[in-house]
Order: sequence, then C-alpha cells, then structure tokens
Amino acid sequence: MDPVMTGSATGNCSVAISVTGKVVAMSKQSQSSLMDDLRPIMPPLIRLLAGIIVLVVIQATVLRFPGITALIPTTTFTIAALVIFTLGLVVSAIVLKFGTQLAASLGDAYKSYRSYTPLLTWLFQMIALVILYNVSKPITANYFATIPWAYPLIFLLIAIGPTIKVVMNTVNALEGKNTSKHLLSN
Repeated sequence: MDPVMTGSATGNCSVAISVTGKVVAMSKQSQSSLMDDLRPIMPPLIRLLAGIIVLVVIQATVLRFPGITALIPTTTFTIAALVIFTLGLVVSAIVLKFGTQLAASLGDAYKSYRSYTPLLTWLFQMIALVILYNVSKPITANYFATIPWAYPLIFLLIAIGPTIKVVMNTVNALEGKNTSKHLLSN
C-alpha cells in the first residue's frame, strides 16, 4: 500500500497523491457520505462504549483501594465482591439499554439489517445476562453451597424466554409469516 499525501485542490474536492505519482481526486461528498451512513448508529454506540469504559476504569480504580478485600461484618463476602456486583449490575443495565438501542437504530438506519434486529437485541440481552451471572456469583455462592446446580439453572431459565421469542420470530420471518397475524387467527 502506497503512502498518500493529501491536500485541498479546490473547494469541491481534495487531491490524494501517492508515492507512485498517481493523482486520485476524492470529493467532499464521498468523504462525508461515510459519516452520514454511520450517523444514525453513532449515539447508541458511543453511549454503550463510553458507559462500559467508564465503569471498567472505576472498577479498576476502586479495586486498588487498601482494605477492599476485607469482609463486610456479619457477612461472608468482601467489600470488593459487593463493589464488583454493584458496578456489574450497572454495566449489565447499560449493555441491555444501549445495546438494544443500537440494534434498533441499526435496523432503522439500514434496511438490509432490519431482519437481524431481533437477533442483535437477543445478543445484547444474553451479554447482559452473562455479565449479571458472573458478577453475582461471588455474592450468592454461600446461598447456593448446598445446591450448586440451582444458580446456573436460574439464569438458564431467565435466558429461555428471550431465546424462545427470537427463535420464533426468526422462524416466522423466514417462513414469511407475521407473528401477530398468527396469534390473532388462533
């Protein structure tokens, strides 16, 4: 790939000159069209990424405090576990809220991706559920010590609802049926 030098030739276009001497003109319209194409999905994407990054930085900072690994009096879990649970709960809510907004705006902005909106929404729901599962495990470990299979089972049961919904909607979309018409006719 040749290094490229760019400069403005006129008010309507910019010129790129490669090392081989080829001159390639790019109009401002083609440069801005990429940003115009991404503009509808940028707000939820920025909210999602910024929220996660800020909370991860806060978590990394708080977990370095001295004494954070001390047990909370009259409990069996540490202050760090409570901090991780609290921040993880917020991250899970951010992923759920802004991830589903991102999926919806992607479907609205790009008609070819509209059929993937329920699948992307389901993906963000499952990511939020996995985050919640992992951050609540240290807090709930002692409650499920005698029945360790119950904790994962609870989260699997929670995940079944959105999974069945997305599978049914996807199958109906592939068959060309509308789920609301199907429900009304029964």
